[in-house]
Amino acid sequence: MEQINQTRREITMNLLFITRKIDKNDALAGFTFQWVKKFAAKVDALNVICLEKGDISGLPENVKIYSLGKERGAGKLAKFWNFQKYAFQFVKKSDGIFCHQNPIYTILIAPWAKLQYKKIITWYTHGKVSFQLRLVNLLADVILTASPESFRLKSKKVIVTGHGIDTDFFRPAPTTSYKSQATRYKILSIGRISPVKDYETLIEAIDILVNKNNIKNIQVNIIGAPGLKTQEDYLKKLKAEVENKNLKEYISFLGPKPYPELPQFYQNCDLFVNLSRTGSVDKAVLEAMACGKLVLTSNEAFVNILKNKGAELMVKPNSPDDLALASLDVKTRTSIEAKLREEVVQNHNLDHLVQKIISII
Repeated sequence: MEQINQTRREITMNLLFITRKIDKNDALAGFTFQWVKKFAAKVDALNVICLEKGDISGLPENVKIYSLGKERGAGKLAKFWNFQKYAFQFVKKSDGIFCHQNPIYTILIAPWAKLQYKKIITWYTHGKVSFQLRLVNLLADVILTASPESFRLKSKKVIVTGHGIDTDFFRPAPTTSYKSQATRYKILSIGRISPVKDYETLIEAIDILVNKNNIKNIQVNIIGAPGLKTQEDYLKKLKAEVENKNLKEYISFLGPKPYPELPQFYQNCDLFVNLSRTGSVDKAVLEAMACGKLVLTSNEAFVNILKNKGAELMVKPNSPDDLALASLDVKTRTSIEAKLREEVVQNHNLDHLVQKIISII
């Protein structure tokens, strides 16, 4: 019995997870809910500090969510105080700390972690290099990123892990499911409505196909909302462009969708298009691939991911003509869909990422 108890003590793990938002239905942050569930299956106790929380129903009993209060209208001072309170309460009890994406989380938790000799693992995927990111490079023990393009500081602390896509959640539609008899070729794009996503090129490509090449069996669905209030004018501009080009019948802005509904949109499309200029791996492309869908992207971070897949899936940036031509060509290449899913399962799998983090701790 004593040996059994000793073994249990050796494998006991308490993890502190810091992220922006936990809400199973949030269009942008819903994936963190899946991350929390995966972590919970690997640890004994998971304490999560988040800026705000929404619907957290369905989480395992060993998960506790502590919000800084944004959803309650808490001001900056109150949120800062709450963070310090939770840091004091949980750092000393934790075996390791996982900070997700925003550099400020690593910066704020670092003094507490250093005092208690706790390891900080930071996740960051973005092409931007800021002063805060340079501080993270000094303060974190290990930095994980999805691709070399997603962390652009030279550092011995960086480990490229691939992304964390829940391939059980994002999967091909069951073969027994109902298939629509609609003849339209369905193109999908999901993401923030922001100039960096370059939706203008997609609209112009559809204009070429519909109004110049007389290809009418196309339906484009764009899912997402402006990330900032200042980007609402950009959405208005895009809608005006669609109307001016007489494309309202072919291009629809569906707004944000609850995260649990996203798999069915991927599953029901024929082609996923992403023209992001962020230079880091956009998880929406990987989610589409996990659902066994063809993808086209101009994002340089996907060059190595999509090479040798049996078709040219990279398109030239800011080139509507190239996108239009590629959209016609790739629709005949459905034999590569299984290869695209396998790429995500093998190299961008959330289960593998969670296990990697646990192993590092």
